[in-house]
Amino acid sequence: MLDRVHILTLLGLSGFGRSSVSTVVEEATFTPSTPAEILDLIHIVREKSTRIKVPSLVAIEASFKLAQSTIEKCNKLDIHVMGRTDKDFPIRLKSIPDAPVLLFAKGNYKSLNSELSVAVIGTREPSLYGERCGELYATRFAEKGLVVVSGLAKGIDTTGHRGCLKANGQTIAVLAQGLDTGIYPAENRPLAQEILDQGGCWLSEYSLGVRGRPNFFVERDRLQAGLSAGVVVIETDIKGGTMHTVGFCQEQQKPLGCLNHPEKFFINNNKARGNRYLIDQGKALPLYSQEDIDMFISKMEPLSVIQQKTSIKRVEPQNKNKIKPDIPDQLELF
Repeated sequence: MLDRVHILTLLGLSGFGRSSVSTVVEEATFTPSTPAEILDLIHIVREKSTRIKVPSLVAIEASFKLAQSTIEKCNKLDIHVMGRTDKDFPIRLKSIPDAPVLLFAKGNYKSLNSELSVAVIGTREPSLYGERCGELYATRFAEKGLVVVSGLAKGIDTTGHRGCLKANGQTIAVLAQGLDTGIYPAENRPLAQEILDQGGCWLSEYSLGVRGRPNFFVERDRLQAGLSAGVVVIETDIKGGTMHTVGFCQEQQKPLGCLNHPEKFFINNNKARGNRYLIDQGKALPLYSQEDIDMFISKMEPLSVIQQKTSIKRVEPQNKNKIKPDIPDQLELF
């Protein structure tokens, strides 16, 4: 079994991304105690997976030293580092496609394994109606005991976090950057601190010092969907980063809901066209009333049910008709 220092060492090697490291983690037959033993393990794994590259011992030693130093710095910054084999690693994230192998959390990382959680997402430029509904829906979910997940971006993400905090709930901010690099956007730094003060959490799969990049936001979106038992879109256009999270939600086969705008709030509101598209195509449940919210919650799979399924350890037949995200071809990140 590989722990966090082993995984961080592997991630620091040239040619080792999530996929390669995941293979080594899954195929590991023993727990290395030295860089030399890590090299031995890589040689063993490569016998089955020839695509795995074999680095030099010098490279492994350097990466191992850096990994130890990084974990020491994280401890000083109160940042909790979790490898996929650690007991605190979010259970929901273990089974998603392209699952993370290492996570960094600040704050109440226990909230990552809450019984029920919901992602509240949407455009960075919502309508006034969308802003109000984003906060209201998050408040309602928090009052029902759900943890609210979002990305701390401008717009709907901000309203989702604020609405949850308003109800004294716990909320998780999934970030596309190292947790020591200064919260982006800067205007949400006070909000980020409120999240920690109220028992919430910041989460990232990027190590210390790593700045956000455009592709990191897409990778972050899969974690928002993965951490959640369901995803709720407050407002989105046909194009937009929100649709990436929608795609991941569909791929992970979790319930998707969209705010169903009354006609007077839909007319001339381009930021709601994606909602109408997803509802009309039968891809999302229309949400408006408290009854709609309650019905949506009832379709979520609690963590305890997932744990029961995992404990059975039975082998399920492969699904040859895997659901693929059904979103328009012209989508763009920004």
